[in-house]
Amino acid sequence: MRIAVCDDEKPELEKILELLRNYNRTRQDLAFTPSAFSCADELLNFIDDYGRFDLYILDIIMPEMNGIQLGSALRERGDNGMIVYLTTSPDFAVDSYNIEAFHYLLKPIGAVPFFSCLDRAAEHFTRLKKNTVTIKTSRSVRMIPVLDILYAERVRRLVSYHIYDGSVIDSATFNGTFQNAVTPLLEHREFLLVGSSFVVNLRHVTEITKRYLIIGGTCEISIPRGKYETYKTEWSDYWLNNGGHYVS
Repeated sequence: MRIAVCDDEKPELEKILELLRNYNRTRQDLAFTPSAFSCADELLNFIDDYGRFDLYILDIIMPEMNGIQLGSALRERGDNGMIVYLTTSPDFAVDSYNIEAFHYLLKPIGAVPFFSCLDRAAEHFTRLKKNTVTIKTSRSVRMIPVLDILYAERVRRLVSYHIYDGSVIDSATFNGTFQNAVTPLLEHREFLLVGSSFVVNLRHVTEITKRYLIIGGTCEISIPRGKYETYKTEWSDYWLNNGGHYVS
């Protein structure tokens, strides 16, 4: 589980990191190394370069861009990661609800409520990871979480699966159509057939333009002529229950 912590006050940041280290010692089944950020821009720039996190632990009261604005920026990018807000004031509870925050904790943060929140986040993450797709390769059978697949493309008689960590898994050769070969993906509502050679995970689509579906902010998948409105509708419908979206 990838965890980001963002707080502009160094003592508070160190306290949360220490609590996470203590929690990690109690959960041998869950490995993670949290990444620390002192401001919203630093976190957003990191995401642009290295990808999203599964859990965001965000201070609300920060200069320039506060935690609510940061959460909104994440949702606008199509990021559906869990957000836990930390604050000294209960006044932001409604705002955090509008961001679809996972939880809201008041400072000073105690170990018991914090660990309970992390337990719930870990359970949610585990459920997501169990939603898998079976990929037959030339040498083995791989079980890949739906959450981790960015997109799949046809490369001659293979299906190349592009994974969140940057790896690519090639299937065994297939006969018949590409659409039949990727049927296991299309059975999941996250995936959309794009043209005759691509299937994209709508969860990872950060933007749609007249010409491209953009995955992770950088990878561009061409949209067939006349399909923009169809794909825009599919993407928007997917996110209605899963966060914000941005269409240009």
